[in-house]
Amino acid sequence: MKSKNIIFICLLMTLSWLSCNAPIKKQEDANPFLTATTGVELDARFLAADSLVFVFYKDPYGSDSLRYTRYYKQVATTDSNYMVLLLQNLSKPFFKFEKVKSCRSEGKVWCYLKGSIFQTVSFSTRCNECCYVYFIKDGYFFYTPLDTALAEMLSVLKPLSKSVEAL
Repeated sequence: MKSKNIIFICLLMTLSWLSCNAPIKKQEDANPFLTATTGVELDARFLAADSLVFVFYKDPYGSDSLRYTRYYKQVATTDSNYMVLLLQNLSKPFFKFEKVKSCRSEGKVWCYLKGSIFQTVSFSTRCNECCYVYFIKDGYFFYTPLDTALAEMLSVLKPLSKSVEAL
């Protein structure tokens, strides 16, 4: 009888050890909505941005899926009204993902502080399919829905942008 108890205890200990040492899938990876926090909380430098460059890809939905970001138009600004609209969107909850979403970005915003880019925020305004802003931090992709006010501002800025070819 004692040997059966010892075997049972050993079996329980082994199962306990195995369950404690099994790889655990991070909860935030299983459900990205559990890690919501604002973009400004993720990167407080957004609050100190002194200029922005809005980049619009010339053919974001064209057939060249590997090089569509090579050709773009851009417009730079230090206008605080544009920064306020971007900050409003960055003050919304962002959700953490391990991989980029499959839909393409239409452009990006380079955020500057004292002459240096500190963060890039990508966007898509195709709200019937993909409507978001996102940025990368610590190897993760952080997404939030695109605000209507920011989408309208992007539609105003796009015709003001000038052509640039990336190297």
